[in-house]
Amino acid sequence: MLLQFREITEENYQEFIELEVKPDQKDCFFFKSTKPNMMTLAQAYVFKGTEVLAIYDGESMIGGVYFDTNCGIEDERTIAWLTRLMIDQKYQGNGYGRRAMEMLINRIKMANQGKSIRLGLSYEPENELAKNLYTSMGFKSSDEMVDDQVVVWLDIDP
Repeated sequence: MLLQFREITEENYQEFIELEVKPDQKDCFFFKSTKPNMMTLAQAYVFKGTEVLAIYDGESMIGGVYFDTNCGIEDERTIAWLTRLMIDQKYQGNGYGRRAMEMLINRIKMANQGKSIRLGLSYEPENELAKNLYTSMGFKSSDEMVDDQVVVWLDIDP
């Protein structure tokens, strides 16, 4: 596994848009689609300051992340938010999601070097795969909900 993040460019955006989750996972996104990356690009266009990156294993695009490394300050911690992590259906079940999350956490740490960070995200309550992944990585549930999604937080020390 040789994972890396790469920018979305005019050369790879079409491939990014074509990535799909399994049909039974379409309800895991608030806009109900098996192809969430088109919405990801549209949202990133509107919400300036966010980042969208493709996830590659070697030369194969396998997924994408959409996040914001600086959503503000709370209790002297920088707030970061992961809006979307998606792994294409052909690549699911191989540890890519976990490894991509580890890489993203490291990237957020580097962007906020020396600062305490609070990384938040949300997921559909019935998405047991997401719940298990995020819980195993140390994310803690809050009593917050965003658009009927469960909100979890990970505190990251400098």
